[in-house]
Parts: sequence; C-alpha cells; structure tokens
Amino acid sequence: MGKCSARLNNEKERNEIVNRKAFILTALMVMVSASPLITPTSANELEEITIIDTAVNPANNHTYHLLSASSWSDAASVARSLDGFLVTIDDAEEDQWIFDTFASDNDTKRHLWIGLSDSNDEGDYRWHDGTPFVYRNWGEGQPGTGDDEDYVHITGTNMGSIEPATWNDLEDDPQYFPVYGVVEIGEGADYALRFNGDDDHIVVDEEMPDWDGHLEIEAWVNIPDLDGIQFITMFGDYGWGLYLNDGYLAYSNEYSLSQNPTSDVAIQEDVWTHVKVVIDTENGGEFFIDNQSAGMIDVNDSQIPIGDFGSNDCFQSGADCDELYIGRMGAGCDCNYFQGMLDDLRIGNSMNQSMWMFTEGEGGITEDDSGRIGDIHGAAWVMPDGTIIAQAIEIENGEYYSGFDSGAGDTMLFFMEIPENTQYLTLSMYSWDFEFDEDIDYENLEYEIYISKDEIPSAWDHDYEIEVFDWGLYVYEYFEWPEAGTYWMTVSSNYDISNMEINAYWELAPEPPELDEMTELNDGIAVTGQRISRGSGDSLYFYVDLEEELAELRVNTWGGPGDCELHIALNGLPISDDWGWIEDDFDSEGKNSGRQFNGQPTSDSSYNPGNDETVQIFDAQPGIYYIMMTTYSGCREVSIQADFTYSPNNVEPDSAIELNDGIPYGPLSGFEGLDQYFFIDVPVDVERLEIDLNNGDGEAKLMIRLDQYPTWTTYDKHSNAPGSGDKIGFNDPTPGRWYILLGSEEFYSRVDITASFEDRYVWSYDGEPIQLFNEEEIGGMSAPEGEELYFFIDLGSESAMDLTIETWGGEGDLELIAELEEFDWDDFEEGPMGRQFGETEYQSDYGEADEEIYVFFASGRIDITIFANTDIEDISIIASWESMDMPGPDPRPDPDPDPVPGDEILACDDFADMIFEDLDLNGDGDITQDEIDFEDDGEEEFKEIDLNQDGVIDKNELMAEACTCENELMIVFDQLESDITSIELLSSLTWKNDFDFFEIDRDNDKFISYDEVEEYTESCVTTYDPLDRDGDGTPDDKDAFPDDPNEDTDTDGDGIGDNSDIIASVNNDVVWISASALGLILVTIFGYLFIRSKSEPEYAWEYHKDSMSEAMLSQIQSPSEPNPIENIPPALDLGPPTKEVPEEMIISDLYD
Repeated sequence: MGKCSARLNNEKERNEIVNRKAFILTALMVMVSASPLITPTSANELEEITIIDTAVNPANNHTYHLLSASSWSDAASVARSLDGFLVTIDDAEEDQWIFDTFASDNDTKRHLWIGLSDSNDEGDYRWHDGTPFVYRNWGEGQPGTGDDEDYVHITGTNMGSIEPATWNDLEDDPQYFPVYGVVEIGEGADYALRFNGDDDHIVVDEEMPDWDGHLEIEAWVNIPDLDGIQFITMFGDYGWGLYLNDGYLAYSNEYSLSQNPTSDVAIQEDVWTHVKVVIDTENGGEFFIDNQSAGMIDVNDSQIPIGDFGSNDCFQSGADCDELYIGRMGAGCDCNYFQGMLDDLRIGNSMNQSMWMFTEGEGGITEDDSGRIGDIHGAAWVMPDGTIIAQAIEIENGEYYSGFDSGAGDTMLFFMEIPENTQYLTLSMYSWDFEFDEDIDYENLEYEIYISKDEIPSAWDHDYEIEVFDWGLYVYEYFEWPEAGTYWMTVSSNYDISNMEINAYWELAPEPPELDEMTELNDGIAVTGQRISRGSGDSLYFYVDLEEELAELRVNTWGGPGDCELHIALNGLPISDDWGWIEDDFDSEGKNSGRQFNGQPTSDSSYNPGNDETVQIFDAQPGIYYIMMTTYSGCREVSIQADFTYSPNNVEPDSAIELNDGIPYGPLSGFEGLDQYFFIDVPVDVERLEIDLNNGDGEAKLMIRLDQYPTWTTYDKHSNAPGSGDKIGFNDPTPGRWYILLGSEEFYSRVDITASFEDRYVWSYDGEPIQLFNEEEIGGMSAPEGEELYFFIDLGSESAMDLTIETWGGEGDLELIAELEEFDWDDFEEGPMGRQFGETEYQSDYGEADEEIYVFFASGRIDITIFANTDIEDISIIASWESMDMPGPDPRPDPDPDPVPGDEILACDDFADMIFEDLDLNGDGDITQDEIDFEDDGEEEFKEIDLNQDGVIDKNELMAEACTCENELMIVFDQLESDITSIELLSSLTWKNDFDFFEIDRDNDKFISYDEVEEYTESCVTTYDPLDRDGDGTPDDKDAFPDDPNEDTDTDGDGIGDNSDIIASVNNDVVWISASALGLILVTIFGYLFIRSKSEPEYAWEYHKDSMSEAMLSQIQSPSEPNPIENIPPALDLGPPTKEVPEEMIISDLYD
C-alpha cells in the first residue's frame, strides 16, 4: 500500500492533518524555491496568462497544462492558483514526453519553462514543488554563469551549440523570445526522515502534555528489515512508547519489554504502513495496522507510565531524563534504534497533540505543530520513495572538487555519468581538515558511503559500500568495466566533515584490433611460439568468441624465457599496466582484478615471474573476450591456450550426477552462488566412504547428507579446509544414497571429485604432540570422551599474521585450545611498537566439532590441544597463517636461493644479439634511427652508440654499449631477479669484463647485493671491447690478427705476424728454402772435411772453417746489395796451434 493511499483512522483528523500539511508545504515552497511568487505582479498580467493546451501523461497519470508565454515568476504564480507547480521532471521519459507534447506542435516550436531555479542560492537548484534536484538534462555548456540566469527552460529550437530538448537557464523574463510555462497538477513534495538503525534519532527536550488517561500514538513507517526491537518513539526513562518487535506492534507500558502487549499480526517489509495504538486506562487499548484492528490490549496493560523509572544511566548522570525520543528507546537505554523511514508521527488525544510532519526537508531540527523543537541526530531527509534530499553534485571526469562541508548526520549526494565502454574508474575522497579533538569518540567515528547505479542508494539498498577506516576520511577505490549509467553516491558521518575533496577519473577502452588481425583461441588448442621483443612496447592480441555460457573461461601461458603478463576482458581491450614488473618491497606476483559494482568480474590480469600466467572469468557470458600478452623485459617461445569449463547441468538437487566408486569426475569449476549436486549409492559392508576433491585451485566446500539433499545449513557431514582440496571421510557409512553438495563462497577452478569405498581407517595416537604445518590438514582423528590430543606450531624465526586454527567434520563435541608464547618486546632496541598483544591463551567451544581460533599476531611456538567433550570421530584440523619476518632489527635480508644450475642467464653479447635482432626490423644487419622509437633525447643517444658515426648502429657497436662493465653487471643482475646473489654463483658465469667479486663484496659476507653492484659500477673499468676482441689496443678492423693479442701486423703478407716472423720483411717461405739449401751444403762440407782431416795437420781445420763461414755468408747475401769493400790487414802467422796454454797467459799477451 502506498503511503498516500491511506492516512489516519479518523476521517476528520485525516482531512485536517492532510490540509494542514498541504498548507505548510505550500508556504514552504513559497519561501524556499519560489521567491518570484512574492515579486509584485499585477492581477491584469496574471489574467492575461491562459491555458493553451492540457494533456495527461499516461506514464504517471498526471495532468499538465501549457500556459501562454510569460515570465517564470508569473507562470509559477498561475501554477499555484491551479493547485499545481511548474513541472518537476523526474526522468528522461517524462522529459521527452513534455518536449514532444508541448514544445513541438506541428510547425510550431516553443521554449518551455520548467520548475527548476537557483534564484535563492546561486548553484543550489530547487524544484518549484520542493522535490530534490536529481535528474538533469543540461545543454552543452549549461548552466550558464550569468548572475541573472536563474530560471530553467527546455529549448524548443537550436540556440547555438545548445540542442533542442535540452535545458538552458535564462533570466526571469527574457525579451528576445517567448517562453511558455508547463504546470503539473498535484500536491507539493512530501518529506520523511530515514533512520539507519545504528544511532540515528531525534531528541525533543520540551514539555509534553498530560494525557489524562487517554493516549494515541500513530505514524507512517517503511521498514526494510523487521528483525529485532525498533522503537518509533518513547518518552523519558521507560515511559510510554510505540515500537516494533520482529514486525509486531508493541506498546511500552512498563520497564520489562517482555511484558509489553503486542499486536496479533505483523506489518510488511518495504511498504509504507500506517501503525497506531490507542490506550485508555479505563477501557483498555487497541492496535491498528492500516486502519484495521490488529489486536486488543487488556485494561490491566493499559497504563501510561510517566517515564521516571530511575534507570542506572539516569540515576548516575543526574539528568532529568524527561525528553521525548523519536527513532530509539528512551533516556534509560541507548539502544533499540529504528531502521527505515518515518513520517507523520502523531502523539495526542482529543484535547492535546504533538504532530511531527517533517515538512522542513532539510536542516538539523524539526518542529511539531505546536512549535516544539526536535534535534535531529543523524537521520536523513528523504522523499517517500527513499530519494535523499540533498543538492546533487555532478562529478565530471578528471575534475577535482573541494570545500565540501557537512554536519553530523547530514548526507552529501554526488553522481557520475559513466559512458559506454569505460575501461576503469578510480574514485578518491579526502577530508584534509581532520584534526584530533578530545571530544570525539574515535572508536565510534563512522562514515557511510554508498554507491548505486541509476538510483540513489541507502544503507539497506545499494550496489556497493565503501569501507572507511575510523581514523579519518580517506578513500581510494578502483573499479573495472563499470556499466554505462548514472552512479549515485551518498556520503555521511556521525561527526562533522570539513573541507572534503573528491575526484573521479575514468578512461574509455581503446578500440581493439579487427578480429582478423588477432589470433582466435579455441578450447584446449595451444598456440605456440609466441614472442614479444624487449622494450618494444608491443602486445600480442588474441580472442575467444564465446557462444554459450561457461562456468569458467581459463587462459594459460607457459614456456620459454622472459617474462610476459596476461590480461583478459569481455567486449573490450583489457587493462594492462606495469604492476607486474615494478620492483619494490611488495610481492608483485599473482592476479589483479578491479572491484566490480555487482556481479562476477568480467576482466582479469595475471602478473607472475616468468611466463606461467593464468587468467580466469567465472560465469562467463557469451561475447568476445579479448586477451593480451604484454611485457617489459620481453619473452620468447611462449605457448597460450584457452580452456572451457561448461556450465554444469547438476545445479538443482533433482539433477544430481551419480558418482561411481573410485572414478574421478571433472574438471569442475564454480563460483559463489553456483551449487553442484552429486550422489553415490553406498552398499552394505562398506568400511569407509571418502569424498575427495583433487587438482585445481580456489576455494571449495563439500556437504553430504544421507537420503536427502544437503544445503549450506543442513547436512550430516561437511568439509571446512581452506583451498580446493577438501575431503570428507568416515568409517561405517550407513548404506543408502548419499547426496553431495559442492559449492564455494569464492570460486574453485577445474577440480575433480572422487567418491570411493576404502578400508577402515583407525586413528593411532601415541600421546606425543604432532606438528602442524601451514595449510596442511590432518584428518581422521578420533578420541574417547575426556581424552586430549596435542599439536604444536613452530614458527622458528618467523612470525605469523592472521593465524587461524580450525577443526571440523566427523562426529562429537570438542574444545579447541591454543597457548601462545608471550611476545617480549624488550628483545628489541626500539622497544614496544604499536598495540601490545598480551593475550596468550585462546579457546573455542561452541558445542560441536566445528571450532575455530583466530590470532592476529603470533610468534615462536603455539601449543594446541583438542579436548574431547564427548567421543569424537573423523575430526580434521588445519592451521593457516601469513608468514612474515620477526619484527625488530635485521642487518640484512636472507639471500634468495641461487637459480637452479642450467637456468639461462644471457651474457651481455648474447643479450645484445637478442636486442639487435628485435630492433633490426628490416633485417639488413644495421639499425637506423627509424627502427628505434627513441624518446626526446633519441638523436644524442643514437650518436653515442654509433661509434664510427656512419648513421647506423651495427651489431658490434650495440655490443660495445651492452658490454660496458656497468651494463654487463646490471644485465646479469636483472636476469637473476634477486637483490642479493652469492659470489659462488657469479663466479660460475661467463663474463666479458674482468671483475673481482671479492672487491665488490664490501661487507665480506660472500654475497653481493644490488646496492654493492650500484656502488661498484660508479668506478668500474671496462676491459672488454667487442671492437678489439683480443684487447691488444688495435681495433679489429685494423688488426690483421683480431683474436691474437700478441700480433696485429703482417708486413710480408705470409699470414704470420711480424712478431713471429724470422725476418719481418722477408717471407718465411724464402727463409726456410734458403735454410734448407744451406743445410745440404753444410752436410756436404762436413763430410768432405771429415775425410781431409785424416791427411792434413790439425791446424789446417781452422783455415777451412774460416773459408766455410765466408761461403755461407755469400749464400744468404742479397744479390741486390753489393758487399762493402773493406781493407783488412794481413793475418799474423802464429805457427801451429798450441794445446796447452800457460795458466798465467791472458788474451792481451797474444798482441804483445
């Protein structure tokens, strides 16, 4: 039932209140939004305005009048005299209908006044009837900035760049063309207050009448959730009041709410409902719902308590506690808040009343019909349909808006027009004037930010809620592929917001290549040999043309050297960025998907080291999925493949699939909201039944039930293990049909399910503690009542964040206990940091086998005990945590493990070869500037590499640049992908330059860090020159022996360097031939002399030797050079040789 379809029980009171409210609203409109109404206007001028046309809009059944041309003010006055207002346009359909009906009539074109104006406050637009300004259709460049352009019209013809049927603002009475008013018949805007159910309420610190034994309380309510106790109103400290208890009306007649009378029937959710209670202390009371009796109240329960109970809060504070509370329980209890919309609250009898009609529509106070003031704490002004009453502010793309202030409980309203094919949206919001205030309870500081598409959100009806921390207003949100439409956002807080700044930025997706320019991926077929050159900025494009719905679309890449990233998106190019390769202190591995406003994500990205990447789309709908491979460092010989997991047919219990003993079924993929059903028939004498999930990844849950379908809340046995490897196993299963439910609260990918009959499993425990490892399950545990099972976790030098210990499955009741070592902050020089964690014992005992302990931070050893409250059987336990280094001083991080021997580490010359091959686009063996996409200083960089300045870079010149000592080190370290590497590993690699790694190792730890390398490169000397391979100082192009450091010249051209020639200027062949001839001569001579020596005196041999020497010299003397003529004195005749020379004789004695 609509709020306006029924009012109060008493017809006379109904008419009186409605008329009064209409009068108040009319007066309010005159004061707030129609100031031209009080502009002096002669009766004659108004009488000249006539009704030209009348039409009824079939969409809302409202009557509209077209007035003759006039000023906006005169048209507004006539509209009021016709019991209407200048038209309020709520949406595009009404806007178009008005234009088609009144602005374009055959050949007549008209400009039309509508009821929108900012004449009271520049930029603060209000509708004539008080409706909040939400829908808008401004023409290009509108609204204008002129001081007198305060009144809005629909353009009937082109006005420069302003198209027909759009809005423009004008002065009140333009003289250059006529404007015709359009009147919409009906009452003015009706307002209500919306309460959030947490702390919104109204306090009226005014004296209330004496009800003299008769009291009536009634109101209009619209409640989204009827659970719990929700007070409409209460007076004082446990005084009289009306409230709802799980949807039933209840009257507060005493302190104990459980003794309060309640109605026989409940109201409905999300419907405006009139509720009422009548109390007469002498005759009893009665409840009414929508003017129908909903239950009687006994006279003994028809008291009217005066609200002076004396509760502890009131007694201790000394407060009077005699206020009227609306939207919560009274002064004695800060509790039982109202959630929903409230209007037209009346408290009274035939003599007195307090009527709260909430006609203000804005501000922090409200007033009843007798002038009593109520202070509004947090409740928001809304229209009956829940539309927030606030000045809607458009956030345009890339613009920054600042200076927004709002009081506690006020709501700010913003909207964004997101176009089609928007690739991503970022939203940021800050409050810069947030300062510490000792009066603020920061633990209770709250911000509420909600977003909805195409409708204004509320706390209970929104598409997305932004979480804000309690230390200040700081928001950054990132959304991928938002649907086109108008996104509304409300911002409120229970404390003042000052100088808030807001910004939104969105970007349209680039146009993808044509399909025939991309490679199509088909289910299960790999495409191999994919390559992207390093630094090229190129991407590889693929697509999947999906014609039917899938449970999962999965795309993988693998193989080859390098590091490529993978991206996918539906109906547009995916977003790719540098997050996968930026080196920082954060782990860059993993996946990235922007948040979605609702539904499953339609895009995904994967950033892992190497080329092993996976992107997944769950609940994939038909369409074109664009896939991109991107890279910064290059990749080669990569394979890519798409795999389809079709939507299952067993999503309903009656379509469950039968499993057979030991036979896997799969692969299966699923997501939150998709349940799959199976069953297995268990015969007699089966010792053990196991249901096991294998392979795949993600998060899955198993629930089983005998002879009936399990649900998420009703099952015989279930799994609770993290990940997708869940398992249920138990001995002695009851023969019959066991139904299995496979589901997820997140997603699971390509898992197999197996049901098998196994031998009986008997848990054996020797009483010694069992070590638990991260995310490794121990199952099948049993123990009799009273027995304890012991476990422990040894974190060693690490600490654990978000430690969770869980037990589940099987039968019985247990208690889970964990004891932690107390963390000693005194071990660190800095002392305690942040919040202290003093609790060392945790326990969980909910009366079942499903127990869980959560520890935010732990270190050292954790002892865990399972105590069997009853016999327990087939219990599982698992512990999971996030590891982190122990806080405190740490001189250096542990080095990453060395790469596995055999992993490809490119030397600088091989690296240069690869780069050269990538850059030499035309394959002519040279690189020109046209083949390189240099930045601003590209020409200078090119010249530095082009050593011979011939205008091209050859392979050796590129290698010379790549193999400088600093570049060689950096190239290798980049490939190692580690900030610290052992000297042993570095020494095993092949280097072009000469490096002393012990010299680089400044701290002598036998490991070289990236910082040490950077410092060393500042002064290192390059010893390798690809233009002088042998390093002898002679360039290769001038070196006759470029690989022999001992030779560089071959003067005689015999292929042997001058340093190795017998005679540098004589060909060695000539020398050797001459030597051979000389050898023959010597042999002949020796033979001859040997014979002669037998017949001649011994001294004759001396003369023959001299003659032989002269002959040898004559053989090797160059014929072109005549022997010089010298005068040689005759030799002395010294007689025959003497064998024995006197000891005292010296050489000079021979000449004496």
